[in-house]
Amino acid sequence: MVKLRGKLLKGTRPDLPTMIWFSDLLEPCSNFERFFKSEGSKILSVRNVWLLDYRNMNESDHHDSFDLEDISNDVIRFMDQQKITMATLGGHGFGAKVATATATSNLDRCTGVINLDGGPIDHRFHEAY
Repeated sequence: MVKLRGKLLKGTRPDLPTMIWFSDLLEPCSNFERFFKSEGSKILSVRNVWLLDYRNMNESDHHDSFDLEDISNDVIRFMDQQKITMATLGGHGFGAKVATATATSNLDRCTGVINLDGGPIDHRFHEAY
């Protein structure tokens, strides 16, 4: 069984809903700590935020499978272990794919998805700005 590791950024109250955030393939989730804690950011006034590394990332356990279904199952197992019944899932790059895959397979566990990724645009036909 793959164990996921991350860091909890506590919101202004312990009873706030939970957000779980995933980073892109080559960036540690800790890179987003400054974003969530920055002056003017209001996220921690409405959410407790887990910066979570999915399998094969940083301190989380490594495994041969990179299958999104396996990664999604890891996330749900993490939520069960942390007693998180529902959460907003979000991510950047591949982390956005993890958030989306987990949410679409587990609609009863997710309150929403935040997806920071490029859109499905064929850039061959767009000129640079």
